[in-house]
Amino acid sequence: MRITIPTLVLSLAVASSVYAAPTPVTHHLEKRNWITDKIKSLFEEVLTSMECDACVAALVGVKDVAWLNKNWALDAINDICPSLSKQSADVCSGLVYSQGPVILDSLLSADLTGGDGKFMCFQVLGICPAPAIGSGTLTFPKPKPANPVVPAPSGTLVDVVHLSDWHVDTQYVQGAEAACNKPLCCRKYADSPAVANRSASSWGDYNCDSPPKLGQNLLTYIPTVSSPSFAIMTGDVPPHDVWLESKTSVVPEEASAYNVMAGLNAKIYPTVGNHEAGPVNLFPTAASGGDLSWLYSSLADDWSRWLPADAVNSVKNYGAYTVSPQPGFRIISLNNNFCYTMNFYLYGHTSDYDPNGEIKWLIAQLQAAEDAGERVWIIGHVGPSQTDCIQNWSALYYQVVQRYSPHVIAEQFFGHTHYDEFALYYGPGAKSAQNAIATAWIGPSVTPYTDLNPGFRVYKVDTKSWNVFDSLTYVADLNQAASWDASGSSPNWHLEYSARTAYGAFVPLNATAPLSASWWHSVTQAFETTPAAFQQYWSYRGKSAGRIAAVHLDRPVPRK
Repeated sequence: MRITIPTLVLSLAVASSVYAAPTPVTHHLEKRNWITDKIKSLFEEVLTSMECDACVAALVGVKDVAWLNKNWALDAINDICPSLSKQSADVCSGLVYSQGPVILDSLLSADLTGGDGKFMCFQVLGICPAPAIGSGTLTFPKPKPANPVVPAPSGTLVDVVHLSDWHVDTQYVQGAEAACNKPLCCRKYADSPAVANRSASSWGDYNCDSPPKLGQNLLTYIPTVSSPSFAIMTGDVPPHDVWLESKTSVVPEEASAYNVMAGLNAKIYPTVGNHEAGPVNLFPTAASGGDLSWLYSSLADDWSRWLPADAVNSVKNYGAYTVSPQPGFRIISLNNNFCYTMNFYLYGHTSDYDPNGEIKWLIAQLQAAEDAGERVWIIGHVGPSQTDCIQNWSALYYQVVQRYSPHVIAEQFFGHTHYDEFALYYGPGAKSAQNAIATAWIGPSVTPYTDLNPGFRVYKVDTKSWNVFDSLTYVADLNQAASWDASGSSPNWHLEYSARTAYGAFVPLNATAPLSASWWHSVTQAFETTPAAFQQYWSYRGKSAGRIAAVHLDRPVPRK
């Protein structure tokens, strides 16, 4: 049955009258069970129908209970979580009581029946239709130059390493269950079987995060194939134990990981991922209230070995910074967790399209770079092109890219998906090769979680234009992990592919030309017309693990 909002309000009015009057203690559990059953029925309707009205109704139901007593709402959701989510009780409790208070505060501040409910259901669950973009048109300090000039390349290339989604798990145990009943396996849990059904190798598993030795081994391999000028790290150090992450766990995990990365013997320019926070994903804004200064201060300390003092101070303020590794070249590191759809702080003030002024800050940095004649790389964790980025923020970011590309913004680099992907940005008008103005490189993850080979990337970059002339992706074949253990050997890191060679076979380009947005647009056209080209991309997207669902151009792309 389709539950409408008026019916829901009526039923919750009954609940309100029940809870408003003093009741004997003996009746308390009965009333709590009644509330639990009501909320469960609302959530079951959402899962069964996947309809927008049902989703909004469920949010309103939870909000009304939270208005009476937040703990009743949390307890009710915790009670129904195992049966609805199929997660274990400890995982449910960890998630409900860490994420739940922020969700409830946002629900209490939101106008759920006035549009916020549909917005949340669309952004988090993809159930409601996409609302219209409401963030409007940006005003920039100066108009875009009439004929912006991209500097000619110098002809000198340097190596830049791209690491992303490190996700090291210091609790990884060789021999532990790799096919467990938790979101993250290869650990010894209280309910782990005495004998594993699938035993975790010492080097990792497709269902687990990176054991410490995997990342350490990767760092010893890099110098055998590259002498990087510097490296970028596009976020996410802690593991995927999302129901357990807290301040006390993430701070030492991050400090330990960055100490290991320091062994690369090259400066690393990092960015903040959604897993850096504890609890995971939750980055408070000025409007929401809340304090994350402990994280920014901790990261500033971790990164101070690579950053100048002014950048370190910037990190302490809001987790973002700008730095100039060489004259005429600047890196802007964004904290774009303020667009992340699972950052539940954002839903209490949905008309705050630029939480914490990150877009405003970015514009100021880009304008200063334009005035100084600098080329810029933007690095961040969540790619604004991804559905994981709130669409209003993404729309503002797109305007920024259009304003400062291609003459200021040379390249963009993100992570988060764990896949090997890319995104393109276009100027106003048609999506064509001539109108393609910027590329966003989405780096492959170090972690194999889930169903991926571990990997990293080396870019060949011109030292004047700061454009990418080739992208070399390296992987290790994790399906051989058991044999590495048996033989006492180590991962078989190797070049998976060169983008210039692999895709240049379908779209040839001049030897002196970079891998430009225009070229990448032509590559996407080859994907549409040449099945072999797309299937090659799809294999590389999963880092040649061969474990992601096959896709055919005449069918919808499978989603994970």
